[in-house]
Amino acid sequence: MQSPSDETLMEQVRDNDLDQLSTLFERYQGLLFGFLLRLTNDRDTAQDLVQNVFLRILKYRTSYQSTHPFKAWIYQLARNVYADHWKKHHVPAGDLEVAERTPTLRRAAMAGVAATYEGQDVQEALALLPSAQREILVLHRFQGFDYAEIGEMLGCSEGAARVKAHRALEALRKIYFS
Repeated sequence: MQSPSDETLMEQVRDNDLDQLSTLFERYQGLLFGFLLRLTNDRDTAQDLVQNVFLRILKYRTSYQSTHPFKAWIYQLARNVYADHWKKHHVPAGDLEVAERTPTLRRAAMAGVAATYEGQDVQEALALLPSAQREILVLHRFQGFDYAEIGEMLGCSEGAARVKAHRALEALRKIYFS
């Protein structure tokens, strides 16, 4: 027997059959954790953000439209959760004292130092990219979204998504090979 599609399950959640959310959680928790971990470079933060994504699913379940793929919808929620987290925890560039006390920023700075002296792997280089560039590379290279889906999420054309991904990849290469 074939299991119901993500869209079917979400329609049931939308119609207040909240038990179906556990199946969606099982299917997407690991994928979203990997996505958010690559964006935040912090396991605890990524776990918290995954929980926030599923809380938003509950909160905004009535806005789900089954004409759109569920995968794109849930990743859009994840992107919004990450953006809200970033706005809340963003430290102005000039405030080094606060940055030193912020664990995520301190780890990012230490990753930069380690990259200079020990060589840098892809994850460290990815962490040094601006958020928008890191996000598009993670969506395409690690999460398997095609450029049309990414364009839909970012509110741009497939071609523009390709250009943004290409520029992000070039920036990653500069960081990685410098």
